[in-house]
Amino acid sequence: MERKKDLRVVKTKRALVSALFSLLKSTPFTKITVNDICTEALVSRSAFYTHFLDKYDLVLYGLNRLHEQLFEQSETRSVQEQLRHTLQQVHQDSRMFANLLLAEYDGELMALLRKGFIEHLERRAHSATLPQPKDISALFYAAGLAGAILQWVSTGMTYTVEEMAACLGALLPEDTRIT
Repeated sequence: MERKKDLRVVKTKRALVSALFSLLKSTPFTKITVNDICTEALVSRSAFYTHFLDKYDLVLYGLNRLHEQLFEQSETRSVQEQLRHTLQQVHQDSRMFANLLLAEYDGELMALLRKGFIEHLERRAHSATLPQPKDISALFYAAGLAGAILQWVSTGMTYTVEEMAACLGALLPEDTRIT
């Protein structure tokens, strides 16, 4: 019985995050209410408050799930492939990312992207010729990639995914581009 309860919790949280992200594609975060989220998710307000304190708590939880989604198969990708995948996902959900930036979640988005790229680069650090110490080099590249992606979103994505991938990929060390 306990397992069944856990499954319902997972489904409820997933529905709420999905509803929030769906609403963010058309509505600024400041205009979205808990009631809007619950209506979109087909979840009661009491169920919402069982799992989250408020919409701000939900968005932070959602950003963690977004991190998992963006970097879920990163161990099988080269850094260049992961960069292209991330750019494609951000482009696909550009309105949502733009609305999160408008709601001043840029710090959280920066941390999410930076963390994903750091983990990815550090997994490859043993075979890459990153300058020593490699953790600092990985941080440098990850912060640069994350900052460039957020700038791309905040300026209306005036470059294509391919242009961004080519430009940012060229800045990475040569041996991080291959698997």
